[in-house]
Amino acid sequence: MKLYKEGRTGRDGDAAPVACRIMKDHRNRLKGIRLYSGMRFLLAFLALIPLQAMSLKDFDAKAPADRSAYVADFIDKMTTDLRAKSPELAQSIRSWFADKAAGKTLSEGMERLNVELAVVEIQAQQGRADLSKIQLESVIVYLVKQKFPPKAAYIPPQAVTPFAGASFTLPGF
Repeated sequence: MKLYKEGRTGRDGDAAPVACRIMKDHRNRLKGIRLYSGMRFLLAFLALIPLQAMSLKDFDAKAPADRSAYVADFIDKMTTDLRAKSPELAQSIRSWFADKAAGKTLSEGMERLNVELAVVEIQAQQGRADLSKIQLESVIVYLVKQKFPPKAAYIPPQAVTPFAGASFTLPGF
């Protein structure tokens, strides 16, 4: 087995171990496609990704103060992201979850969230739902979409033209 490969000039001073030469060529090949900088970017990206969404099983295991802090943080992040596109909607979502009515201990949004969480827990007790697969964030987004549905696109009447010979009368009228 040959441990050293002769250099280009054939002198013994240019000889390098074969393993080093292979690794050197391998690194150069990867450097050509910028794998090293790509790996650094990937590691930085993974470090900056927020933590995974919390399942309802993990949420139920937390203390009540931690639960409310987690919900408040999520709503704050959600409305902060939404504020750039629709500041009125973001403010109305925040107030729906934060503003308490007179004589009530919870806001309307938090009451709805508690009702939905109770329904999901009842379904889990009946074996119809798995709390480890349902994310708290998805329940909150579901409630927000129910309360504040996306507005339908407006189609001007000039853009809609009836087909020739089409009748728009309802039967029986």
